[in-house]
Amino acid sequence: MNLRTRVALGAAAIAVLTAGLHLVIGYASFSRLVEDDISREQTLLTRAIRGALTFENGKPRLRTTDLSWLDSGNPMGFRVKKGRVIFIEGGVFPQRRDANWAVSNAPLSNGFELEVADYVGEYRKAQARQLRAGAISLPFVVLLASLLGWWVAGGITRPIEKLADAAEELSSLKFPEPVLASAGNDELSRLAGSFNRMVFAVRDAFERERAFTRYASHELRTPLATMQAQLEAFAAGVTDKEKATAASLTALKQMRDILEGLLTLSREPRVALEPLPARAMLRQVLPEDPRAKERLRLDLPDEEAWLLGDEELLRRALRNLLDNALKYSSGEVRLKVREKNGKVIFEVRDFGEGVSAPQLDRLTDPFVRFNPNVAGSGLGLSLTRQAVEAMKGGLEFELARPGLLARLTLPAIGGEDA
Repeated sequence: MNLRTRVALGAAAIAVLTAGLHLVIGYASFSRLVEDDISREQTLLTRAIRGALTFENGKPRLRTTDLSWLDSGNPMGFRVKKGRVIFIEGGVFPQRRDANWAVSNAPLSNGFELEVADYVGEYRKAQARQLRAGAISLPFVVLLASLLGWWVAGGITRPIEKLADAAEELSSLKFPEPVLASAGNDELSRLAGSFNRMVFAVRDAFERERAFTRYASHELRTPLATMQAQLEAFAAGVTDKEKATAASLTALKQMRDILEGLLTLSREPRVALEPLPARAMLRQVLPEDPRAKERLRLDLPDEEAWLLGDEELLRRALRNLLDNALKYSSGEVRLKVREKNGKVIFEVRDFGEGVSAPQLDRLTDPFVRFNPNVAGSGLGLSLTRQAVEAMKGGLEFELARPGLLARLTLPAIGGEDA
């Protein structure tokens, strides 16, 4: 039994209980009114007959012989008796117990008793009609509630069914399309939004894992082949130990750099945004090599510019941009920090050969190296892009002719995006 059917049956059960309770309470209330009306009529009748009785010599008699009022309208009757002996009798009196007659007794003087009978058949018929009407309407109420329950359940279970189908696809690593959330901010809408975010996160993690496997299998072949060739040459006596060892260590370092870069790319960065000083952060990544320092030209603001970022990620991004500029050029490298339109902007400009316009969009792709003569893993700018995106910043490149201009932007403290 699916959820929609259970909800519809639950609505039907609630309708049965509610309608049944309403029927019982309604019938009980109506019956109480009927009994009160009957009791009132009995009281009035008893009072009228008592007023028409008198006692002479200890025996009852009627003050008048005109009892025509007993025959008007509803049948009724009375008896004045003592024990089993009936002294006076008038009107219509039932011969045996009958639910359509209401009989009451009232004591009189000298041990006499007044017994009054009133026909209540019309009242009983009204009670039966009221009960019959409730019983007839009950199935229709239940049917209507079931249909409404089925319709409401469809509105509730339809997005749940979509979520279940999407979860089934996700379990098979078939990433579903985003589940449309219902309007508003109810539980189902929040659930659909959370599920969509989870799908995106799982898909990104899966893509990172696939990229890691693909890149690792491709990029590790060259250093592994180098190590194998050097070891085989050493074993054959073609090369000496020092040369084979140096080449193998170089290949090992290359593999280590590749694996460390791939592991970093395959993991979601942990981001702790905090206020950071832009000038101080740039100075932290300046190279220690005096020759590299001589090539740098700094253009820093007089006052410190504060930004919102992660210290470790920003340090990584700036260091990679600076290392890239120093590696791919031999002249000066200009570093500039400025604040504009609520953003802190870092600019790194080199005067090397640069890249062509079609190559510009591929600079941050993993293992892209347009100049094979420059050593490196090809992951530096990919790691830079990952770090900047994690901090909700921007990274762009421009053809400087000559050279390349890299621009990194982050929200300034107090800026529009901070």
